[in-house]
Amino acid sequence: MRTKRAVPLLLALLLSLLAAACAPSTLPGVDDAAVQELQTTAEVLFHRMELGHLETGIYTTNVLVDAPIPEGARWTLQEFASDGSDYLLVLTSTKVEGVTWRVSPSGVTRR
Repeated sequence: MRTKRAVPLLLALLLSLLAAACAPSTLPGVDDAAVQELQTTAEVLFHRMELGHLETGIYTTNVLVDAPIPEGARWTLQEFASDGSDYLLVLTSTKVEGVTWRVSPSGVTRR
């Protein structure tokens, strides 16, 4: 039963990664390749958290242990509900100073 639910989610992940690859950067003076790589990484973190939630019923960062993180980037857990119902991750990078990606059950936002 889990497989039937995971297939559409995996398809959505692949489509979002393809769409993200086509999105232009709006950050002046920043390397577009680095921005795109971090945007994709943030999307992968979001989808891994969602897949973990679908499988276990709670959010857990255990699903991020082997997530590919670009050189100079790191994710930080900013908020986490004690019952595993909510979270906030922040993705930063030394390659893109002053910009963060916020990952939560609502999705990914760049600031």
